[in-house]
Amino acid sequence: MSAANKESCYAYIYHNGHKLMMSHSYEHSGGYHEVASNTMVLSLKKNELVWIGTTHGTYCYGYPYTGFSGWKL
Repeated sequence: MSAANKESCYAYIYHNGHKLMMSHSYEHSGGYHEVASNTMVLSLKKNELVWIGTTHGTYCYGYPYTGFSGWKL
């Protein structure tokens, strides 16, 4: 979720150090928040890493508004 005051939030999903997907939200109306979401299915092996990150200078809201979940299928 982007911060208020006309700011952008870029969030990325990384797998073993490589960017795989990006979400972008931009608060354009002055005083509200915008949201974005993504879903990805990955086939992972033991010891592989998956995480989310943001771009330096981006304005994203954190806890409790931003989350990351994984499931074993």
